[in-house]
Amino acid sequence: MLFFWISSVVTFIAWALEIYLSDVASHFFLLSTFFFFFYFMVPILKKPYKMIDVSLLPLFLFFVFDNILVFWLIVAALALYVSAYLAIHSAYIYLSYLTLLTVLFPLLEREWLLALTALLNFVLFFFVIIHWKQADIKKVAYKDDYETLYRLYRSSKRQVGDMERVTRQEERNQMAREIHDSVGHRLTALTMQLEAARLQAKTSESQETFAQLKTLAQDSLADTRNAVRTFKTEDTAGLQAVIQLIRKLEAESQLRVAITMKTGVLGIILTNQQSVTLYRAIQESLTNMMRHSSSRQAMVEFQVIAQRELRFQITHSVKEQITIKEGFGLTNMRERLADINGKLTINQVKDQLHLIGQFPLEVKNSD
Repeated sequence: MLFFWISSVVTFIAWALEIYLSDVASHFFLLSTFFFFFYFMVPILKKPYKMIDVSLLPLFLFFVFDNILVFWLIVAALALYVSAYLAIHSAYIYLSYLTLLTVLFPLLEREWLLALTALLNFVLFFFVIIHWKQADIKKVAYKDDYETLYRLYRSSKRQVGDMERVTRQEERNQMAREIHDSVGHRLTALTMQLEAARLQAKTSESQETFAQLKTLAQDSLADTRNAVRTFKTEDTAGLQAVIQLIRKLEAESQLRVAITMKTGVLGIILTNQQSVTLYRAIQESLTNMMRHSSSRQAMVEFQVIAQRELRFQITHSVKEQITIKEGFGLTNMRERLADINGKLTINQVKDQLHLIGQFPLEVKNSD
């Protein structure tokens, strides 16, 4: 479009100069009409007809123009115009045709020096136009190659992502099978043995104790089965899955959990072990809150530190200063975090209890 307007402006200027510098012949306006008709029809005509029409255009110049400067302006405008819109082979033919016309015009007037000058000038112009056309073709080719490579890159990236999801799901299924085959079967056997022991107990106190132990074992078995179903379900992975589990725990336990995610958190990738450790830490913190505090509200905050570590903080209110004694839950949480090279910090500031965990993210190479 840019070359169309440039060549159009040059052509109109040349036409105006001819009207100003020369006497207007009787057939001037008729030929002008034909000229501009073909000039503006060239871009929409099919290629075989383009060459015929554009080759006829300079013929009108011999009948209309008397000024050599105007003639050169028109030739330059046409050369620029067709070079922008014609293919490289067609441009070669047309520019050769224009070269012949520019040399033929002074030869008919027996102006040999002018003919030689016209030839040299147009050869230079020919050289510039063709090199520009070739550069433009290479640019288009490079752009096509870039777009092709970019599409291949996007396709490869999707395939890698699909393979990672499949691999993660296979790992989850393997972990689910191991939990089901080991822990699940043992808890089932323990439940049956506790029931048998309860039936054989001689005192009511012993029967009550065995009944409580059986209930605890059944609850543990139910939790194990829920964990197995969670692992085997192909669901959102990583931090999104952890947040979904927190929301589920919130609904089941009638809690109010405000989740805050700082910039860059949603883009991180967690391994299965990191996801499980993170969820279990938050679950244990909320369970301790319900057990040792009257508060039913908590704040959970996630933050990425230097693109290398994930920091999570669970905060809830307490009525008075408490002495923190690490039982099985907190000790297990600390050990889980240590397994992924993380750490756990617990502190109280006035009426707020803060449990802060931090562990390194797995950094993947971009090659």
